[in-house]
Amino acid sequence: MTTSTHPREQAAADTPDAAAPTPDTRPPARWTSWPAVVGAAAVGILVVGLSYRLAAEGGNPNIRYGVFWLGMLLAAVPVTARIATGDRVAAGWGVALLGVLTYVPKFLRNPGAPAYHDEYAHWREAVDVLSTGTLFQPNSIIPIVQYYPGTSGLTAAVQRLTGLSVWSSGQLVLFTAHMLVLFAVVVLARVHLKSAAAGALAAVVYALNPSEMYFDTQYAYEGIAVAFFMWILALGSIAARSSGRRRVAALALALLCVGGCVATHHLTTLFLVLLLGGVAAIVGFRRWRSRTAEGTGVWLVLFGGTVLVAVAWVLFVATPTLTYLSPYFGGSVEQLSGMAAQEDTGRVVLAPSPQPLWERGFTALSPVVVGLVCLAALLALRKVLKDWRADTLALMAFGLVYFPSVLFLLAPSGAEGARRSWAFSYVGIALIAAFVVLRWRERRPVRWWARGWVLMALFVVVLVGNVGAGLNDPYRFPGPFRWGTDTNSASAEARTVGEELSARAGRVRVITDRYTALQLVAYGGLDVAAPSVGFPAWQLTQTPDGPTTQLAAEMRAAGYDYLVVDTRMAEEPSFIGDNYGPTDPLIGQATPKENLARLDRVPWATRVITTEHLRVYHLDFFLMNAPMGGGS
Repeated sequence: MTTSTHPREQAAADTPDAAAPTPDTRPPARWTSWPAVVGAAAVGILVVGLSYRLAAEGGNPNIRYGVFWLGMLLAAVPVTARIATGDRVAAGWGVALLGVLTYVPKFLRNPGAPAYHDEYAHWREAVDVLSTGTLFQPNSIIPIVQYYPGTSGLTAAVQRLTGLSVWSSGQLVLFTAHMLVLFAVVVLARVHLKSAAAGALAAVVYALNPSEMYFDTQYAYEGIAVAFFMWILALGSIAARSSGRRRVAALALALLCVGGCVATHHLTTLFLVLLLGGVAAIVGFRRWRSRTAEGTGVWLVLFGGTVLVAVAWVLFVATPTLTYLSPYFGGSVEQLSGMAAQEDTGRVVLAPSPQPLWERGFTALSPVVVGLVCLAALLALRKVLKDWRADTLALMAFGLVYFPSVLFLLAPSGAEGARRSWAFSYVGIALIAAFVVLRWRERRPVRWWARGWVLMALFVVVLVGNVGAGLNDPYRFPGPFRWGTDTNSASAEARTVGEELSARAGRVRVITDRYTALQLVAYGGLDVAAPSVGFPAWQLTQTPDGPTTQLAAEMRAAGYDYLVVDTRMAEEPSFIGDNYGPTDPLIGQATPKENLARLDRVPWATRVITTEHLRVYHLDFFLMNAPMGGGS
């Protein structure tokens, strides 16, 4: 394996590989030769597909999990071992193949149509952008998507250029972004650790982050924006170590990526501002203390430009952003405080999941392994911090955000935010791990903990554990219909009803549960209500008496003329826990059948469409005070 000494303070014009030794020219082992690597990847992908087939048929979850990981490890272990040989050309192709392998599981999960909650929203947004020819289309699944048109705009552009379907165009954009992320990490690590081997190893470690295989490969704005995020860091790092035209060009490209990031995703922009602010502050402090420039001007310009563009976007384009984001952080902090006070506001991690115990064990071990690697880096760096560039240390320190974020998994409002942070904090973990592994391997004799088989075992623990810490079972695996999941509650029946209601009445406003809503909006273009404390639309089915007079007046004024009911909500509790969001009064319970039967007797609801499981009612709240009838 190629080794590297730790990066010392050097002039700005130093090349990234100035400290890199000569790569190992020994031929690779047979099982890491390219025919073996590519063959194992192909077979592994087929085995992963088999695990999805088994999941779709139901049955013992231990079998599908075992088959899935058999396929993934068969595909990922040989290419990772080949990357670790240190050959620069092999490392480049290996990172590309690893990008494919981390993209394929989600792609095979639903290759032809959206399945995840956010995918429905972004797909519908792209459809509306193409049909109207203008950006910023209203979106009733995720209203904030309207104000961040980067994903829909890129998808529409690709669709017009290629003639592919909207979904396939979005997948092409997403796959390109996914690959760009890994190669941005390669460039970033090469620049900061001055070694081609470090770049490839950092990409491998980053590919282990819990968001990489499923969350950031869903068709949604974070998967696109994280590519901008990584290239801003890579280009900024290049500019900070360059001069003249090279610096200007790199900084200009970084600022162009800032515009793309800001227009694509709010949360990625927030993490970018926080990270660039930290880097600029640490670099500025180093310059004040030691009078060394270290690209201070570059990081200040990049930070200031990002803040300026982000503030302008929120003030003049996306004004609802702060209102949209504030409940997540505030709610999660309150819930963690309640847990500390022994209130019953926490969540049991992994409890409702059919994950096997061994995957749960790896999920618990993964942060421990990462923590030990970070501890090793701290011990190695504690006496030589002054010899390292400040921006390198700042990026490494940002990786430590990963550890407090794990605590937020215990809070319902914080769990999603914690998962969303990992795609960003893991860039620091990747730099730390690449430095530590190369430092271990350059020692002679190589200690047991730096042997290839030990490092591969740690790779497997972190890969399996991090995927297990990500999305839940219905998101990872297809399966039979199960009420109360965003993915496996989808049905052709709901899609047909959405299209039929749209054809009859146009893009009307509808009240329905959160799972049927995805199909109605995505395929029918209907405007579905978002129940809340101030607008408890769930009263129509989740209470025995129906809506209050005040709510009826509000729904009538807002133009909600239809109610769509899936009778399966009365057969079993929702898998997620609620049918109408966090304010649903029947969380953890099935809807009483009498509540649904009542709708056929009240004068203000008239059934207009009936299928096996769905009922569509036309609402007329002017008849609210009329007596109930005897039947439908």
